[in-house]
Amino acid sequence: MDQADDVDRRDGIRAAAVVVAAVAQVVGSPLGSAVSDRSVGDVSDETGSLITPAGYAFSIWGVIFAGALAWAVHQALPSQRGRELHRRTGWPLALAFAGNAVWEILFPLIGISQPLLPVVVIFGIVAATAVAWARLQDLSPDGLGRLLPAALAGLLLGWVTIAATVNTGQAGVALGAEPTGTAAEWWAVAALVAVGLIASGLVLAARVAAGPFALAAVWGLVAVAVDVAPTLVVVAALGAAAAVTVALVVRTVARREPVELLVG
Repeated sequence: MDQADDVDRRDGIRAAAVVVAAVAQVVGSPLGSAVSDRSVGDVSDETGSLITPAGYAFSIWGVIFAGALAWAVHQALPSQRGRELHRRTGWPLALAFAGNAVWEILFPLIGISQPLLPVVVIFGIVAATAVAWARLQDLSPDGLGRLLPAALAGLLLGWVTIAATVNTGQAGVALGAEPTGTAAEWWAVAALVAVGLIASGLVLAARVAAGPFALAAVWGLVAVAVDVAPTLVVVAALGAAAAVTVALVVRTVARREPVELLVG
């Protein structure tokens, strides 16, 4: 096998892995419910903390799953497999998709009895998605072909950043922490401030796909504010959402190519 054939083979394996992982994360949720006889929502309701978003917020997964499937098909086309864009983002996003599938099975199955394992998995998803998003920052814009993976990576990273924080809070409740009260409120405020600072910093440092990232982060933060009663936590959630929004506005004004920044 010559070098060109070897490169084609590796591109084909990567493209197939993305397709399989994208499908797996769609199948993971109903499979997890079937195996454990309870859904992600059931466990989330039982272990909810002050930073658990309103239920409507989780509909963002439908957009993410649809985008992942569309990109998986696109990057698997023979004309697309060899593009540097897909080579650099393919494996990290495949790992993120596969991690989603694993988490969707683990969380309803052991989210109460062994809550730390799903937390480890979801932070792995954050790490894999962050690698893909960071790699996009170093690639020069090359037309509409980059829009789908860039927007997808930004949207997924913004949401799982919130989801990982929420999952950590749920793990604390499953391990015996009080879901409400003064200590819970201050923990929630600290977590929301940390998320706001991290998300704002990433937006200010971004060159591409900051818009989808900020959109998903603000979506989750506002949903937290909608679903909690303590005023202190509501203010922290809305303050974090406002900080991310301001950071995006500032970065857009400073950026010479606002379309790439806002869209991908």
